Amino acid sequence: MTDVGTRRRILPCWNPMLRVICRPVAATAGGLEDLVRDMHVLMGSQRGIGLAAPQVGDDRRVVLVRRPDDPPGRTVVMLNPELLECSDEIVPFEEGCLSFPGIYRFVLRPRRVRVRYHDLSGEPQELEVGGILARVVQHEIDHLDGILFIDHLGFWGRRDVLWRMALRRLGLVFRGGTM
Repeated sequence: MTDVGTRRRILPCWNPMLRVICRPVAATAGGLEDLVRDMHVLMGSQRGIGLAAPQVGDDRRVVLVRRPDDPPGRTVVMLNPELLECSDEIVPFEEGCLSFPGIYRFVLRPRRVRVRYHDLSGEPQELEVGGILARVVQHEIDHLDGILFIDHLGFWGRRDVLWRMALRRLGLVFRGGTM
């Protein structure tokens, strides 16, 4: 998936880059503005609500998140995010991932989280969120640690998703979705 205006693309689930544990990044790092701009363009073009740097082939700890109803300009850029606290209440919700286009599965995650990160100015920030944004934050931080949403599924759920993606990779997509 590429977009006009960026040389980067969203990597598919089978790319080994998605299993890399990302390295910390400084707000002054070279090329960071270009990376964030490209991620913003790609996330917007795919109507995504979250994107992590390894999904575009970069091994730095950078994520972009936003609520589904927020305009693209309200995207939060997080450098080196870390979960500080998670609620005890665990809830199911259907998740998808831009590296698994068209695939959605129910995943159990804490309802609320508190996250610490640095903004693009290098200033430390904390954010406490619930609902869909809490889920997006957790999903994207997982990406920074080489964890995919399918890793939260059982054996058969993971197998089903990987089978569907393998069929898609071979071009075997039929009306109504993958065979």
